[in-house]
This record gives sequence, C-alpha cells and structure tokens, in this order.
Amino acid sequence: MPVTALDLILEQKDEGISLSAPLVMELIEAVHEKGASFRFQAKGHSMTPAIRDGDIITVSPLKDIMPRRGDVLAFRHPERPQMLVHRVLHTKARKYFIKGDNCPEADGWIPAENILGLIAKVERQGRARFWPNRSAPSSWVNFYLLLYPLWPPLRRIFVKVWRRLRKMVLLGK
Repeated sequence: MPVTALDLILEQKDEGISLSAPLVMELIEAVHEKGASFRFQAKGHSMTPAIRDGDIITVSPLKDIMPRRGDVLAFRHPERPQMLVHRVLHTKARKYFIKGDNCPEADGWIPAENILGLIAKVERQGRARFWPNRSAPSSWVNFYLLLYPLWPPLRRIFVKVWRRLRKMVLLGK
C-alpha cells in the first residue's frame, strides 16, 4: 500500500500539524515550483540566537540568487533524511560549507542540488525581525553580510565589557 502525505503526519496539536522532515522538504519544493515562498515554524536551537525554537521562518526559492557567505539556507542533509536551516560559511564551485550558528560541528560541504531555498524572513512572537533579504537586495543587506563575520568576536568583547561594568556598579553600591 503506498504511503500518502497524510500517513507522514506525525501528530496533530492545538497549534497546528507537525510534519516529518521528508514531507516538509517535498512541500517546500512543490511551493517553490509555483514561484512562491514557504513559511514554517522552526524547531531546535542550532541557529540560536539568529533563529530560535518557535520562530516562523520564510524560505524563498533561490531563482537566480547564488548563495554566499552569511546567507542562511534550508537544505537536505546529504547523509540523513533531514532538513536543516544553517548558515553558509564558505562557497566553492556550487558547493557550500554550512554550519549552524549554535553548533559545535559543521554540516560540511553541501552540493547546490541539496539547497531547498534561502531564508528571507524570520518572525518572532508575531513580529518580523531584521533579516537580510537577498530576494530584495539593498546596499544595507550587502553591508550587513559583509560585516556579519565580525559579529562573534565583537559580541564576546561587548559581553566582557558589560560584565565588568555590571560588576563595578554592583560593587560600588
């Protein structure tokens, strides 16, 4: 007996329906064939703080966009039946070295044919967050993506300074 899409539904909750990764990947591809974007709720913590568990993310078709460093992509993992949403660190000959912002290990080199789409929008608690949308390019997006690799070391410096200031203020009282 053939497996239908309804057979792949894992569970139904009050907030909606939870679908298996293979079904979500199939739906994304079908929606992208029509030229539309696909929205779904993110699960997991691999992209924290950029994308948090429960955020609504929009995956846009790549069309003529070539992913580049700093872009966040939805992709099929080449070794597991799993869809992931992680950031491009390097590109080389239609392959992308991808890693989650909050993951100790990289996903490795992902071939272009495994890319499902580009993350174009992130919503948290009903409000859109700033997100560099390459589907509608601007000079601000290009500037943000250029400086993105500098953010982790700068954040560490800011955190250290903030902790020292807090400590000084608390000790001064």
